[in-house]
Amino acid sequence: MQYGVRAVRDRTDAELIQECLDGNSEAWEVLVHRYTRLIYSIPFKWGLQRDDAMEIFQSVWLDCFQELHSLRDIDRLQAWLVRIAVRKCYRFSATRRSRPEDVEINETDHASEDPSRELVDRLDREQLIRIGVGKLTERCQQVIKALFFEDPFPGYAAIASRLGLSSNSIGFTRDRCLERLGKLLEELGYEH
Repeated sequence: MQYGVRAVRDRTDAELIQECLDGNSEAWEVLVHRYTRLIYSIPFKWGLQRDDAMEIFQSVWLDCFQELHSLRDIDRLQAWLVRIAVRKCYRFSATRRSRPEDVEINETDHASEDPSRELVDRLDREQLIRIGVGKLTERCQQVIKALFFEDPFPGYAAIASRLGLSSNSIGFTRDRCLERLGKLLEELGYEH
């Protein structure tokens, strides 16, 4: 299937999935890279250690690789990956508590009956924010990351210095970047 000259990293999940199924290893690398932070963050949200998180991360991608052909709704790839990771974390935690490993979380359960639904929803929103921030200009990405993700907070003067701006312009730049991010999130279907 031909997608033109657009770079592999700019392709949609659906396009990447098709290319993965066609054996394109570059498409697979892009797909894994696109969801690395999301999938790797889930075990940490379950309180697991780094080695356990890496094991779960690798296991999620192995399952994805083996079962990608069976994904019915390619627009739900992100949710599918999150469900796989949550199940693996649940089983891992259950094993640590000496619970049976045959506990299943049924995909068809109603949201109110699924204890992981809140986590899945939160992770979906976090991933949409990552995607939205990734679509901003480089300057806006740096401003947003410095203001909301750096710990400790670097301060307006340090951010301004990094970007070659005056300290007084950071507030205006922040507002403009947040406005653009809000529009991007709306386009992506982000719901509060």
